[in-house]
Amino acid sequence: MSVGARRASNLIRHARDVLLESSPKQIALSGPSGFIGRRVLDSILEVHAERQRHGLEPGEVVLLSSSPGRLMGNLTKKYGSDKMRTVRASRVDYYNQHTTDMWHDQLGSLGMGGKDAVFVNLAGVAGPIPDKPTAMQDVNYTAPMAAAKAAMELDFGHWIQSSTQATKAERAGQVPYSRWKAMMDYTLSRMDNLPVTILTMGLIYCKDHKVVGQRSDKLNMVDLALLPVTPIMGNGGAPLQPLEVQDAAERVAFLALSEPSHRPLQSNDSSWAASHWIQKASIGKEPTAMPRLPKISAQRSFTLRMYDAVGPETMSIMELLDSVAKIHGKHLRPVHVDYRNYERILNVASLGNLNRQFISLLRSEQASNQPIVGNSSVFARLLGDQARLVNFEEAMRCQASETKKRKFPISTAINWVIENPGVVLPGLSLMAEAALVLARQKGSFNRWPFNRTQQDADHPHHPSQSSQHSASSSASSASAPSSAVIRADDQMMPHEVQSHEIQSHEVHSQVPVRITTQHG
Repeated sequence: MSVGARRASNLIRHARDVLLESSPKQIALSGPSGFIGRRVLDSILEVHAERQRHGLEPGEVVLLSSSPGRLMGNLTKKYGSDKMRTVRASRVDYYNQHTTDMWHDQLGSLGMGGKDAVFVNLAGVAGPIPDKPTAMQDVNYTAPMAAAKAAMELDFGHWIQSSTQATKAERAGQVPYSRWKAMMDYTLSRMDNLPVTILTMGLIYCKDHKVVGQRSDKLNMVDLALLPVTPIMGNGGAPLQPLEVQDAAERVAFLALSEPSHRPLQSNDSSWAASHWIQKASIGKEPTAMPRLPKISAQRSFTLRMYDAVGPETMSIMELLDSVAKIHGKHLRPVHVDYRNYERILNVASLGNLNRQFISLLRSEQASNQPIVGNSSVFARLLGDQARLVNFEEAMRCQASETKKRKFPISTAINWVIENPGVVLPGLSLMAEAALVLARQKGSFNRWPFNRTQQDADHPHHPSQSSQHSASSSASSASAPSSAVIRADDQMMPHEVQSHEIQSHEVHSQVPVRITTQHG
């Protein structure tokens, strides 16, 4: 049984009545074969089957794909021809399909339009693509903007936009991915006649494969936790709110299949926002002003909803990797390094969710004086008052004894290096940097500024405390055990470098979050 088929019962259990009472929807789904998209389709088809069992018209879903023939063939093998009766597919080209007329005529020719028509946009490109210099702009902004205008002309009843919490980060305007996503979100907010839901998603993980990001058969962010020594960028204290992929998919499907008039508001009151986390992260720092949010007409609140699509807990990347290491029977031994070599590697090729865009935003969040996190409460209860989001610790430990322990994929790493020879030099530099830090730790260089005390290791979210204890750091480092956390100088900031990494699958932000709740 597929992951979606097993877990989608949560959608049916919590929201069956609402889904059966809704009118049948005609859903255009972009990114249908992506990490979230294929699970959204899984949930939609289960609801179609449930409606048919109750003698109701199921509705239909139109898959917008660059390879519709191959996609339909694969899906027919997976689901069978009977279950695919409510599915069609149409070819789209996000790199070139940039006019409203093109989208209007394509959607119109498919018979789509009216209040029961829904467009679910899950397409995204997180990094530059060779020979396509405008790829991120095309896929994240230009094409969906034209499609949204066409949907409004065709009187679509709902547009659902997958965005990212990175749009609220301090460096959002400097990073191409978050910049174009933010511009698309604002464009949608100005379309008064089109009901819109914007989901600003956090870091996505899969509990079944115990990985963070897209695939478990490729190098993944979690593989860093399986190394003998794990290089951690900066102080490792930026807030992350990991969201389980099936939780995300079920709620996207619910929004697409239910009436948009029933969507709850998310309060803009940020006073709740992870006050404990803020207290930990801002000790010894001056408070900073909150980021300015887009100015949206108050009247738009009747048709616009914005939800923090993030997980129920807040943790640092250090805590996340430590949890992953324990699940696989490892002990995390972090070494804090500068960003430069990491960025040079990721300019060439990404490690799943760990890409150049993520690093730039991670750096800005770790340097922030007052990191703030999203409010997942409204998003969690979209399916019903009893619905809840999976806790990361629970999800990663679920059936851990039955899960095959993941080992660092040496052969995969070698093939990755062969395919991306440009990572060799920065990779060797990163290894040398980590080795140098370890060598200095084991030696007697007590005054060396790269050393950290064991107390810092126990409190990775208090980078400012290192200065408060500088008087005792020499004595502490001499007696600290070999597992003490150490780091490179946080002041060494690399120059901005143009990324050349391809990330053309759907992306849901797998970036550190910064922000407040919003309401439309």
